[in-house]
Amino acid sequence: MKAVLVNHTKTIMKAIEELGPAFKLDVITADLDSLEKTVNEESPEAVILNWAEGMALETCSSIKKIKSKKGNLYLILIGTKDTLHELKDGIEAGADDFILIPFTREEVIARMMIAQRNINLNVSLIKTKKKLIKHGKEDPATSTLNRRALIDEISNEIGRASRKNEFTCAIMINLHNHEEIQKDFGLNIYNSLLGELAARLKKSIRPYDKIGRFEFARFLIFLPHTKSDDAQKVSERIIKNIKQKKFRYKDRYVEPCLSIGISELDPADVIKGGDSETTMINELILESFIRRSEFATSNACEKGVDTIEVYTF
Repeated sequence: MKAVLVNHTKTIMKAIEELGPAFKLDVITADLDSLEKTVNEESPEAVILNWAEGMALETCSSIKKIKSKKGNLYLILIGTKDTLHELKDGIEAGADDFILIPFTREEVIARMMIAQRNINLNVSLIKTKKKLIKHGKEDPATSTLNRRALIDEISNEIGRASRKNEFTCAIMINLHNHEEIQKDFGLNIYNSLLGELAARLKKSIRPYDKIGRFEFARFLIFLPHTKSDDAQKVSERIIKNIKQKKFRYKDRYVEPCLSIGISELDPADVIKGGDSETTMINELILESFIRRSEFATSNACEKGVDTIEVYTF
């Protein structure tokens, strides 16, 4: 465990350093003024603060607000019996534990073990939270955004694009022969094909473009700062990347047949403002934006396989 010792004395420093080899404790020293910089540079897991009488309680809350790359800092206060009431107030202000001087080696080891256990638990909770957030936004078969998450992302992006007066485009990609693929290979192989298809779609777009599974056999790609001419070039690149290498399952080849529809959104169409009425109008504008790409996809489907259609009013 890596810890920053703040406002230390020679006695406390010696006692803490003696724990190093046995407990694998890496100690760094800092004062209150340089603590945030030290945390940013060293990424410790804990802060050990030697509490001085009369120290402001805001010190504890300020330290807890500092974010380490490894998560929330675990704060241990060190003080004497004379400062016991202040240490208790420090716990209420955000500190996690305290140690009274004089202390024994065994007591400090026990406190550090408790600290390490709590730190490990916090790290585990953060990882679990990230996984839950990811699974809540992600389509499991394709590792792209699910429909709800994608619409939320697009909603945020068109607001930003409107403020910057930028055109945006939506590309709807429909897999024509999905029923045939499912019938011939089954649902599991179909999902595997969608995963590979999604990977190739991602390679065809920019890192900051948004892609998600919109329906069972449809993907939606959102292109910020793009007009329909450029969106058509992206669509052509998509078809080229899909056709370049055949999808293979065992000794059989699967050829996805696509139709692509494009719609363009003028930033002037988006209403500026944050009230509920404006939000409702912009939700309808977003729905119309996506519907137009769906309509263009349907038109492309009628014209044949691997056709691109741009929606025009």
